[in-house]
Amino acid sequence: MSTALIITALHYGADLVVPFALAVLVSFLLSYPVTLLERLRIGHAGSVIVVMLVAFSAAGIMIWVATSELTQIAVRLPEYQQNIRAKLDRIQHLDGGNGRGAAISEAARNITQLADDLGQANQTAQQAAGPSKGHGKAQAAQQPIPVQVVHQPTGVFGTLGIVGAPIGRFFATVAAVIILTLFMLLNRGSLRNRLFRLFGRGRITVMTTAMDDAAQRVSRYLITQGLVNTAYGSLLGVGLYFIGVPYAPFWGCAAIFLRFIPYLGTFVAGMSPFVLSLAVFEGWKMPLLTLGLFVAVEGMISGFIEPWLYATRTGISSLAILLSATFWTLLWGPIGLVMATPLTVLLVVLGRHVPQFEFLYVLLGDEPVLAPEAHYYQRLLALDEDEAHEVAEEFLNGKQIQELYDAVLIPALALAEEDRHENQLDEQREKFIYQTTRYLIEELGERADQQLPETGSDSQPADSQPAIDGSILCIPARDEADELVALMLCQSLKEKGYQAESIPIGFVEQMLSKVKAGQPDVLFISALPPFAVTHARSLCRRARQVCTKVKVVIGLWGAGPNREALQERLGPGCSDYLVHSISEAELQLRLFAGSAGEHDDANASETSEIENPDTATQPVLTESTK
Repeated sequence: MSTALIITALHYGADLVVPFALAVLVSFLLSYPVTLLERLRIGHAGSVIVVMLVAFSAAGIMIWVATSELTQIAVRLPEYQQNIRAKLDRIQHLDGGNGRGAAISEAARNITQLADDLGQANQTAQQAAGPSKGHGKAQAAQQPIPVQVVHQPTGVFGTLGIVGAPIGRFFATVAAVIILTLFMLLNRGSLRNRLFRLFGRGRITVMTTAMDDAAQRVSRYLITQGLVNTAYGSLLGVGLYFIGVPYAPFWGCAAIFLRFIPYLGTFVAGMSPFVLSLAVFEGWKMPLLTLGLFVAVEGMISGFIEPWLYATRTGISSLAILLSATFWTLLWGPIGLVMATPLTVLLVVLGRHVPQFEFLYVLLGDEPVLAPEAHYYQRLLALDEDEAHEVAEEFLNGKQIQELYDAVLIPALALAEEDRHENQLDEQREKFIYQTTRYLIEELGERADQQLPETGSDSQPADSQPAIDGSILCIPARDEADELVALMLCQSLKEKGYQAESIPIGFVEQMLSKVKAGQPDVLFISALPPFAVTHARSLCRRARQVCTKVKVVIGLWGAGPNREALQERLGPGCSDYLVHSISEAELQLRLFAGSAGEHDDANASETSEIENPDTATQPVLTESTK
């Protein structure tokens, strides 16, 4: 209900809201040069006046020149009707009566009709100005007086009698924008403080962050897009000049402004000089050169310049830009189309920082709304193996396989375990999730094995060498999910050079018999909390009975904030150490190696003192006596 009221108010209050919204956007654009002039000690008021004079004077000159050029184009269009008719005849000749080229033929016919209408209008105006006064009075007496229906002006400006025609409305809007922009820039600090008083009470940090984010995004978009559009218009205008298209500077300036309009502006900026070239030049060479110039300039700007200038990112998805352009155009007409992107940026910032409007950020923003692990799990639930692999590959770009396991696969398996224990996961999806993840792990393992010869053992850095030379065994605590994580751990340790092996899930007695037969130096028990903790504790105690000297490490993968509670559930004396990620497991092995080295050094020192008592230093003897 409230949304409908807001939209209705925006539509019927456009005479007031549109100038205010334009003034806000212009103030965002001009605030940066005002700040630069203030740093030169010109003063706040002087900086504002100088910037506004330069900006609005430049805009006024460009609008005046564009209007003059457009008027000349309209006046001279009838002169080109012969070329239009010739091309129309060629299209009809190529058509051959088979229906091909009907759309092009109709378009050319419309252009010809427009040229005829403009020519007749010019002749009528000349005839009206040519006759003498007496003759004119006689004709006026014979002609009936035309009847005109005058509509009552609507809107605020219409009620005041200021606007009776579109040109009056335009100048009234421009005057309102200039006055509001001047007021906003002069009272920028006061307006900011008043907004804090209204909306920032108790939320100063959030309000400050939101205002800075909005100002930065909108200003960055307007300034950078203006620079990109200027480069686009300059290249297009220069190219059209050398091709010989009339009014090339006008088309370049028009392209600068038109490209602020999403999608449609670029098309109009390129097609307008192309249509004019069809009318002006004989043959198809020059029109094709014009079309080729537009394609080349647009391809260079959109394909290279804009991606390089990453600051042009507005934080809005492409679909949101299209929908917002449609919405604001229906609401405010052509001016809404121009303002669509900046206004949508403000809505995205609002949704990003205000929880009540988070749905705007989710619907309009371009950032991923699902975390990688949730996205991977969701695609597995949809039985989409290909896209699940794409999610993993996209995350893996520039990262190590170990990071993929810790950040994506293990959390996704934890989500699957939660759904399975809550009976929300059917047997088909459960089997698909585990099988697809196993295939992915095996594929990544084969990829790692292929890369190992390229970085042979002689060229490996020191920190990639295994910390211990003993054997390592990884066993699952309870189910297949634990087995998959054990497989990831074993694969990661092998990649680091360790002698690691994993045991598939089976009966506890069978797994313990393999542990007893292998007598590993380090035993990892893989457990996805919270459901495998009890099984991990039981398996740990029984493993100590068959291997008394083994170091037992329990992996409570992705325990997060529940680490302390899970450690209490395991109880004291169960395992030697606890780890919560594969990276921590590898680090723990290095700690094992470090403690073993210190122990060996201590034993060697004691042996040296016994064999050579004269070489023992006095501090060591004193410390030992204590």
